[in-house]
Amino acid sequence: MWLTQQLYKTDGVKLTSGQVQSGQEFSVQGESEYRSPELLFPYGFSSMAETGGKAVMLDGFCAGVSAVPDLSLEEGEVRLYSAGGAEILLKNNGDVVINGQVFSPR
Repeated sequence: MWLTQQLYKTDGVKLTSGQVQSGQEFSVQGESEYRSPELLFPYGFSSMAETGGKAVMLDGFCAGVSAVPDLSLEEGEVRLYSAGGAEILLKNNGDVVINGQVFSPR
């Protein structure tokens, strides 16, 4: 019984990382393979990471994909983009830039 209790003892949240794998389903290869892990996003967002990206795993959930900071953004600005080149930029001055076309606030 003592041995069984020791096997299930945890020391908090387990944070690992792994590489995004291609295939018919989303998977991450780290210390072990995570097949179709649940992805953590705010409501209304969805995404599919590119193969080869580095995924951050939090207790078996994919908490995100690491990226290099976008130094062209000012603090507080947000850029949404796809691998195909589509882009939406939310600027601090209220402008919304969609694929290069600027929409100023009213």
